[in-house]
Amino acid sequence: MHKLFIFLLSCILMLNSSLVEALQIKSVKDNQTALIKISSKEQSRIFVQNDRILVVRGLDGAYELKKDDNIGDIYVQPSSYYQHKAFNLFITTEQGHSYNLLATPLEIPGETIEIKPLSPSLTLAEHWEKNSPYADTLVNLINSMVNNTNPDGYAVINLGKTKPKKLTNCLSMRLLTIYRGDHLHGEIWIIKNEAKNSTYVNPRDFYQDNSLAIALQNEALNAGDETVLYRVISDEQ
Repeated sequence: MHKLFIFLLSCILMLNSSLVEALQIKSVKDNQTALIKISSKEQSRIFVQNDRILVVRGLDGAYELKKDDNIGDIYVQPSSYYQHKAFNLFITTEQGHSYNLLATPLEIPGETIEIKPLSPSLTLAEHWEKNSPYADTLVNLINSMVNNTNPDGYAVINLGKTKPKKLTNCLSMRLLTIYRGDHLHGEIWIIKNEAKNSTYVNPRDFYQDNSLAIALQNEALNAGDETVLYRVISDEQ
């Protein structure tokens, strides 16, 4: 029974691993080139996060293309001559993003490629920022960061593991996520109490010249505790 359990657990882990590998995520700025892997003999699905692909251009005869106009996804399969040759796909989206995808066909099953915008859609972001009174817009942006949602047109950039900045002998802060809009810019930070004693933090401690709004998850920190800081700053010079 014990050996059977281990065998089944191994199968589950292998299955989960293959599912994870079947999704390629590419974070790309506008007009930047992204290197993607596609299947040489099957269709590969490509979509843009929170957007729809409208136009696809590329070398004639290099690939076969199917579009799902309802959701804005595309399905690409190289032609027989390009099953072992890379080719470019130039895509334009509903929100005005443009990307150059350098597709390399490989002997792999068809995969899904997600394009995550690192550049905001300025027209949509500007409309979202001006759609409500100024104070409400700042509150709405902080609420979006708290609830992990995307304001219209914003590029949300998850930074992964970043190096902490030392604030004082007991406090450090580490940037997690950036919300990039038109005139506004949101930041999510982790604040950590690295002292052996409890401490108190105040939102005013984290203001800088271009700060517009700040919220803290908790202000009282025991030794080793962390809290989340949400900050909105102005991108206007």
